[in-house]
Amino acid sequence: MLRQVYILLNDEILYQRSYAKGIDASYFTKVLSKIKKDAFSKYRSEIGAFEFFENRISYIVDIDLKLLFILIIGFSDNFENIKPHLKSLKRKFLDSFGPSIKNNSASLEHEEINTIIDEIQRNFKAKISIVGCSGVGKTTITSLIKSEEVPMEHIPTITGKVATIKLEDTHLYLWDFAGQDDFDYLWEDFMKGSDAILLMTNSTSENIEKSKKFLEIASKTAPYSRIAIIANKQDLPDAMKVEEIEERMGQKTYAMIGIDLNNRVKIIRIIADLLDLDPQISPLLSPMFERELLIHKGQEALDHGNLEDAVKLFDKISSICIELGDTTQANEYKHKADKLRVFIN
Repeated sequence: MLRQVYILLNDEILYQRSYAKGIDASYFTKVLSKIKKDAFSKYRSEIGAFEFFENRISYIVDIDLKLLFILIIGFSDNFENIKPHLKSLKRKFLDSFGPSIKNNSASLEHEEINTIIDEIQRNFKAKISIVGCSGVGKTTITSLIKSEEVPMEHIPTITGKVATIKLEDTHLYLWDFAGQDDFDYLWEDFMKGSDAILLMTNSTSENIEKSKKFLEIASKTAPYSRIAIIANKQDLPDAMKVEEIEERMGQKTYAMIGIDLNNRVKIIRIIADLLDLDPQISPLLSPMFERELLIHKGQEALDHGNLEDAVKLFDKISSICIELGDTTQANEYKHKADKLRVFIN
């Protein structure tokens, strides 16, 4: 998945684009010095890559113009697949802006660069795999995400279905797999290369035990993927609580009622949260941005001893987490607020 793009002239950032969280600005300067050392050294290579925490940083240079093009992606993408896109980015950029840079009169049209970068992003869009046993609601959730008519009866999916969804300019792959045991020999190949995996369960004890096999496959075939458990059918009387499911599965768990059309925004936000998508790419994701801001403000209030302010902020964070479907974090901040209230009293 393409996370960030930088184009630099000497030390000046000419262009920057974020699709998801990548390298924090506070670390980028250190990373840049490492890249420049490799890219512009005596034994330089025009194109290269190295790993930094959860990111693969790939770059290509133009030595004469002292231009540096950087793509930051996740580990699920192979560097060999990135090379041609780096070369294409450099070629197209130089065709459009090379002459003006040579004449020291660079005037970049960001819309033109955006078009070039969006084309690369479409080739490295995140793969989201929806997995789980038969009848747990995978196709229902897929239809919900795609804003299609939600099926009210179970029709088994044969092999798998692939769709593309779009958040503003960000394209994502959505894979819906067959859950019947007859197709278990296909699960490894289907899950391979996933950036995010939504493991669906119908929230029953029996199904949760059966679903653990998908976690085993994911750890083997998609070790870098982010995983979330979607506790579907929470409206049924025998549904287990999200907290209990999370404890048994050892993965972040979200409550869901897939047949409720009002939950479309909720499931999209869960995906965005899982992929660390930039909250500013779509108005749909604004609560994610607000939550991060409030968490920072809440910690500041706590550090400065402004306990009543911290209580208000933690209550607000808890409410936003419920809106985002993150019950665990909602309970965490509600617990913090309640403890502070007791302390203040």
